[in-house]
Amino acid sequence: MTIAIGLLMVVAAAAYVAAPFFTNAPAGLDGVPSVSASERQKLERQKLEAYSAIKELEFDYRMGKLSEADFTGIRNKYMAEALDAIKVLDTAKTAQTRERAENRRQARIAFCPACGRSVPQRAHFCPACGRQLKEEAVA
Repeated sequence: MTIAIGLLMVVAAAAYVAAPFFTNAPAGLDGVPSVSASERQKLERQKLEAYSAIKELEFDYRMGKLSEADFTGIRNKYMAEALDAIKVLDTAKTAQTRERAENRRQARIAFCPACGRSVPQRAHFCPACGRQLKEEAVA
């Protein structure tokens, strides 16, 4: 009986750990796929590796180890890799920034909790009673 329970726990843990590999990446704001932390690290690593490869390539070219045609072709390949990674990272960052701004706009106070007067959208203090308005307290 204890073997069956232990086996069931191992299977459940393995299924929990493997679940992200079998699901699609969730779409963020405007259908832009959100980037997970591991995907972000992978893209950052790809960008840094491309940068270091370009740096080493330029060094080899200056040392006379590469012809200009080889240098240009390989450099363009690494630049395309770096630009692809940067594009995905920037798109995800822009989508996250928009999503945060939208969430913040929705959390703004519409009425003063103390006096009940309507408050302008960007106000930090109530124009009637002068009470400080906090974004956490949504009316």
